[in-house]
Order: sequence, then C-alpha cells, then structure tokens
Amino acid sequence: MIRQLYYSLTPCCRRFIRRLFFLPYDCFAIFKRKDKLVPPKGKTNIGRGNFVETGNKFFNDIVYECKIKSESKVLDVGCGLGRISRPFTTLINGLGEYHGFDILKNEINWCQKKYNKHPQFRFYCYPVKNDLYLPKCDTEAKDFVFPFKPNYFDAVFVISVFTHMQPNAVENYLNQINKVLKPGGYCYSSFFIADENKNHELFPYVFEEYCLHHPKIKNANVAYRRDYLFEMTKNSGFDIIKEKTGWWKNQNPKSAFDFQDIVILKKSN
Repeated sequence: MIRQLYYSLTPCCRRFIRRLFFLPYDCFAIFKRKDKLVPPKGKTNIGRGNFVETGNKFFNDIVYECKIKSESKVLDVGCGLGRISRPFTTLINGLGEYHGFDILKNEINWCQKKYNKHPQFRFYCYPVKNDLYLPKCDTEAKDFVFPFKPNYFDAVFVISVFTHMQPNAVENYLNQINKVLKPGGYCYSSFFIADENKNHELFPYVFEEYCLHHPKIKNANVAYRRDYLFEMTKNSGFDIIKEKTGWWKNQNPKSAFDFQDIVILKKSN
C-alpha cells in the first residue's frame, strides 16, 4: 500500500516529502557533519543504507575488481550526489580523472559546488527521460549518446541505473559504455537478475525478457532474465568477468555483498 502511494506521487512531490521527513535529522546533523561531501539525508534519492558506508563499500570493491589506480580515468553513470565519487577523492590524483553525470540538475549543481577544490572531478547534467525521476524530458534513454571521447576511460561504473531502465535503453547504454571504454576496460554494474521460470515477489509483472515492479511507473524497478541480459552484454562487446548475487531474493542482508546483483564486465579486445 505504501509503495503504491509512493509511486502515485510526482517526482517533485516525493523529493519534497523526503526533505520534510528528514528535516529534523538534517538540522541536527548540521552541527555534527564534518565532511562537506556528505549531503543532507533529505536531499538524497538513494534507498537503503548509509551514504558514507555504502559509498566506501562500493569504492573498495570497484577499485579492486576494476584494477583502478590513482592515474586512472573513470566515469560514474548516474552519479547522483556523489556517493561513489566522495571516496574516490582519496585515490584519484592529478594524473587521474573522475567524470560523473546524472539526469537531475539539482544533484549535479550540488556536486559542482562541493567538489570545487577537486579539479580532477567533473560533473555534468544530461537530462534523459525516466518516468521515475524525470518524466518530462525530450531525450529518450534509448537515443542518448554519451558525449565523451571514444576509448577514453579505464572503468565505468553504473550503480542502480540499469535497474531503472527499459531493455532498449539498457542496450543503448551498454553500447555507449563500450564506445567510451579503452580496450580491456571494465564496467562495474548492478542489475536485478531474475531466475528463469520463477516469479519474484518484488517483480509481480512478468514479461518474456524482463519483469516490472510497478505496471504504470515502468522504471520503478526492472529485473532482467539472465539469458537475455547476458546475451545483450555480449552483443555490446563485453565479456562477463564476475557476478555477485544480491540479497533482494532472500531478504537476508548478511548473505550477499549488496541488495542488487553485481555484474562486472570487461570490454573485449
């Protein structure tokens, strides 16, 4: 019932309610917050977990799995308020580069202001239509072209982005990521991977190749059938290096690395 009510609200209304709900906490936290790269809780769009702890967890895993060094060039797709970029300030030096983009202007404006003392960190807003976050936009995700140089990045990470995209949009983003990655570069991504011939409580609306959480807000959460997803990654020029099953299926946080499934891809040489 609560979920149905939540998705019936406009994105602006959901953001307003979140700001209002966390206002007492954020007002009190002003006196305790020492890291200016940590946003007020009411500003964030992320779901579960602690902003700092989750960001650090992903940072450590991304650096290890994607072999990122201080001089690496990395791209954060759907960077939001910098949950992943914040810990990267401890690694990326003058030779390396961090680039992050998001579809929401407020998030990018916040990051551009807060990271002004980190010249290696650059943030961009590219509005792309998404019925969960930005329903009124002319650019469709299936048509969006990444405005970055080909073969430029050592690694691209896409956390909780493909989980809010339709098949043709995922296919386009995979192709775009492959284009901007160097040969042998890594893509660290998260998905909901649905088991074949099995229904999942979180995704009651089942189609041949994917499942939806909500019939009207189609990008609320999207799960993909394993064979279909892996065929799509292969067709986009990637090899699957590793898969880490998430705990969304068994609802036991201690059983897995993250709530969502992690898929690590490598661009074919």
